[in-house]
Amino acid sequence: MLDVERLKSLSGKIYSYSVIPNDLALKWSEGFDAEVLGLISTSGLLKIIHACGHTLLSEFETDGLVSVVSRTGIEHFAPVLMDIELTIHLKVEEVNGFDIVLSGMVFQRDLKRASFEFTRRFVSLDFLRRSVSA
Repeated sequence: MLDVERLKSLSGKIYSYSVIPNDLALKWSEGFDAEVLGLISTSGLLKIIHACGHTLLSEFETDGLVSVVSRTGIEHFAPVLMDIELTIHLKVEEVNGFDIVLSGMVFQRDLKRASFEFTRRFVSLDFLRRSVSA
């Protein structure tokens, strides 16, 4: 059972994560000219951000309950390099039942590279199993 009251205690708090992006799956590779720059794609950046959100909320998951991204948005306004440390500041904006709204910013070399907002929703694994078998 989800501890909603304890989850609500996260509202308004800011968490920081440090990540060194070295997974080649994150790399922007829409063409050789782009690939040689060694930049992270926007979708790769989202993968990192969503993983930080999961890390924050994973302690609330139970045997039959997981959190999934149900809505996301990003403004990626500056290049992000592979293999250089990122700092992700993540704020819990709102806890509304099973929905948790998070927002924040991504920095690299002390420069703001992106801002984002997304929602993670706690859902039943049984619901997910039924949904994919239908």
